[in-house]
Amino acid sequence: YDAAGVSKDRVLIKLASTCEGIRAAEQLEKEGIQTNLTLLFSFAQAQACADAGVFLISPFVGRIYDWYKKSTGTDYVGAEDPGVQSVTRIYNYYKANGYNTVVMGASFRNIGQIEQLAGCDRLTISPELLQQLSDDQGE
Repeated sequence: YDAAGVSKDRVLIKLASTCEGIRAAEQLEKEGIQTNLTLLFSFAQAQACADAGVFLISPFVGRIYDWYKKSTGTDYVGAEDPGVQSVTRIYNYYKANGYNTVVMGASFRNIGQIEQLAGCDRLTISPELLQQLSDDQGE
């Protein structure tokens, strides 16, 4: 990055939160390169990422919701949404235990999920859902 004139603080490497990805992220972080661990579906993955000192995780709210909806046939709403519950649990665990890892909820299916996670460190929201939020919330 230095050869290209890009400082390390401008680099964020996106990795899958597999065992190998988490180990790679731990090494990159030790070298001063920030990482975003994605494809995160479980609390155990979130714990491993925090223990590795990663900068940011992207738990997939919508994909967790999809799995539960398909396996149970239930349309979860609000705080009952398993994806929302997962991110809330991770966020609360990080804050209660002094982890600096940023939680950025991702892969949303509806604005209810986004509204439930207002206050999370960061959210990555599609343009379509941003428009729905704007239409729903007004000016």
